[in-house]
Amino acid sequence: MVAARKQVTPPRRRYYEQRHRILIADDNARNLDICTEVLGDDYEILSARNGAEAVDVATKTNPAVILMDLMMPVMDGLQASRKLKQDERTKDIPIIILSAKSMTEDIVEGLDVAEDYIVKPFDFRELVARVRSMVRLKTAQDHIRTLNAQLEELVERRTRQLHDSEKLAIVGQYAAGVVHNLSGALQKVMTSIELARLGGDLHAYLDTAFDGTKEMREIISTILDKGRNEQRLDSTTVNINDVLTTTLRFWEADAAFKHGVEKILDLDPALPAVEAVYAHWSQSFDNLLSNAMAAMADTEVKQLSIRTEFGDQSIRIEIQDTGHGMDEATLERIFDPFFTTRSDGLGTGLGLASVKALLEPYGVAIGVASNPGHGTRFELTLPLVDNTPDAPVSPPQASRRRLRRAGDGAASG
Repeated sequence: MVAARKQVTPPRRRYYEQRHRILIADDNARNLDICTEVLGDDYEILSARNGAEAVDVATKTNPAVILMDLMMPVMDGLQASRKLKQDERTKDIPIIILSAKSMTEDIVEGLDVAEDYIVKPFDFRELVARVRSMVRLKTAQDHIRTLNAQLEELVERRTRQLHDSEKLAIVGQYAAGVVHNLSGALQKVMTSIELARLGGDLHAYLDTAFDGTKEMREIISTILDKGRNEQRLDSTTVNINDVLTTTLRFWEADAAFKHGVEKILDLDPALPAVEAVYAHWSQSFDNLLSNAMAAMADTEVKQLSIRTEFGDQSIRIEIQDTGHGMDEATLERIFDPFFTTRSDGLGTGLGLASVKALLEPYGVAIGVASNPGHGTRFELTLPLVDNTPDAPVSPPQASRRRLRRAGDGAASG
């Protein structure tokens, strides 16, 4: 029961202050009336006659503060407080326990599930001050939570923009190369037709023109296949070798890649099909190739080695370049979002972070071996649930490992 040492008139609420809800849980009608009288001018008062009712009201109304008596029927104050703190909807509502229990162990037990503890009898000024303090706490928490949500949304939006920017940069490379390659094939066709009109070996000219049309068809077919597959976001049967070869054909649109980089391919024909989202693997390979190209931009030897292997109930993909390599400090951060070593302003720092985010749900272990001046090797290991070559595989739980072998591999950045 509440026995006030001194009754005072509580301060009036200022007209510009928000009227917060206060939930008072007490089975004693007199205590409810007294607390309502003291706090009612400044707050909207809600009431509950037992712990179960307090939990129900709090869940439905989200009060700013709860005043909780300990000794109540159906469910006592400690049980109700624990239940409220375990619920995501109510765990952040400050609870002030009102109790005649003044022993240290009782107060400690109460503070284990509440933000404050007031021993009865109490001065109403103390109650008003404690409630006001908790309201400020709840208001600050709500404000911080709102700011965090806005910040997360801003970061997510900016990250999407950077992802789109990076994808557009790669598409820009493709577009320029595609135009160049199509122009070359078209010129071959037009020249052959013009020469045929002037006389000479008609069949030879037509064969050359036909070869030019086949080149154009292959270029267009590659673009359409890649675009169509990457539009699908559902899981389908995917052959990793096919994804790699399609990605490489698409990269052939880039003149620097086509003519300036030696490609060494060793693709295991025994690779089984896997159940996956095509775009996850295609975009990951795009990012790894883009990373390798950036790393080899200023190196004399430009060599890209890609190898796939099936064995030990897993598919292993190795992508190795002869780029400038990375030191230990850089290796520690390469999968951190927004981390980049590029100084040309073109790197977003999201390429390798995207690879990690896209492939880890399939259980892919990502190994990296690199030394400055000796290039980088990425090793992707996809564990299979069923190692039968013809059986599609479902992605298991994620894991990751990193290789550290001196002088073993080549470095991107």
